[in-house]
Amino acid sequence: MYYFFRYQPEVVVTTGTHTAVPMCYIAKLFGSKVIFIETFANRTSGTVAGRLVYPIADTFVVQWEEMHKVYPKSVCWGWIY
Repeated sequence: MYYFFRYQPEVVVTTGTHTAVPMCYIAKLFGSKVIFIETFANRTSGTVAGRLVYPIADTFVVQWEEMHKVYPKSVCWGWIY
């Protein structure tokens, strides 16, 4: 939290898990953009973090075309990592 308030980022980019979900909500609360990259490991089902952040993400990135069924408003960038 200290670093968030100190640097006040314009954009938060995350791949999820652990503290990412609360930080994404805090970022939105303070006007930052949120870019969420869903994991490469899931090809047909979403993660808990993905489902929680999807409604507030400015850009929701998936790495498999099949994931558009789970997250209709997502964008597919292909294999990122």
